[in-house]
Amino acid sequence: MAMPHLGLEIPAFGASAALSAVALGATRIELNALGSYGEGGLTPSHEDLKQFTSTADQRPPLRIMIRPRGPPRSSIASEANGPSQRDFLYSDEEFKEMEASIKEFTNIQLLSADRGDGFVFGVLKEGGHGEGEECARRRRCQVDKERCVRLVRAAQPLKCVFHRAFDEIISCDNATSNGIARRVWETGLEAVADCGFDGILTSGGLGKAVDNMGTLEQIIKKARTLRIEIIIGGGLRTANIERITQQLGLKTQPDSVYLHSACLHGDGSEQINPEEVQGIVALLK
Repeated sequence: MAMPHLGLEIPAFGASAALSAVALGATRIELNALGSYGEGGLTPSHEDLKQFTSTADQRPPLRIMIRPRGPPRSSIASEANGPSQRDFLYSDEEFKEMEASIKEFTNIQLLSADRGDGFVFGVLKEGGHGEGEECARRRRCQVDKERCVRLVRAAQPLKCVFHRAFDEIISCDNATSNGIARRVWETGLEAVADCGFDGILTSGGLGKAVDNMGTLEQIIKKARTLRIEIIIGGGLRTANIERITQQLGLKTQPDSVYLHSACLHGDGSEQINPEEVQGIVALLK
């Protein structure tokens, strides 16, 4: 019997890109709106879902991004504009839009719980001031459990992944950890589990995964006890995939970890680079 190997999830922008990713060897697809790469991925259209599911007969699991907008434009703090605005904090109207999108996608009845289909989303709320320079610049944040539970319930029985909003929570650790206080990512991880999420997409903090290996190692270990899949994303390429898998010992635990890479050409377009996909797939086997 062949040993299981790590899976590769590709975030695709539009149905055409999703179909290309499947043909190249992706074992899971995150479907985003066409043209939304620069926004970090937004909710796709119903037409994209219909086109993908009608064309890809033997398709892998599909996860649909639920995100009504990209990050706030004034995301960098300065003395002139005060504290920076954090992403993933949504108004009542935006939250209602997210909830409605999930219900609409489930009502189309093109997603299958047995196949492993589901949604990707995350909602934060501000949680008071911490100590230190970073929290003086940006307020602490935490999982908005009330809203997340509502979205998870709306998605049942489909899978739910808490996306890289989790990295915003981790970013508060630098300011609040004093060697005694509990790490905020650990509290956040337990909150995500309490909401009923099946997985978390994370880079182990802001920036690239390869720069956050120590934190990722701790997160993976804790998540395994909570039965939460960790999906590692953020700058994964053929040039660093072996270092990441070896340093974190991922090939010994393929059932609890997944890898996430857009595999784009790097020219600002949303076109998938076949060499990147095939190269990563080969290295994961």
